[in-house]
Amino acid sequence: MAFRGLLTSVGLAVLAMGLSTSVPSATNAGEVQMQEPPDPDTAVRSEFERVKAKNTVEAYERFIRRHPDHALADEARRALLRLKQ
Repeated sequence: MAFRGLLTSVGLAVLAMGLSTSVPSATNAGEVQMQEPPDPDTAVRSEFERVKAKNTVEAYERFIRRHPDHALADEARRALLRLKQ
């Protein structure tokens, strides 16, 4: 049991050392900056533009299933009704 406690203590010490070291900034020469994650609303709007370009029942139904509460879902429903007439 003492050995297990020692392993836990060593593991926590290693973890603490890893967390306390500073991460070099991406402003250093030769490093790559990470991109900001995309805005979710922008991604949905982009997806809707592709759906409109495809203009199929399947594409509109898939968009509505994936984003039922998004403001563009109503527009997708109207377009779907037009296609089904």
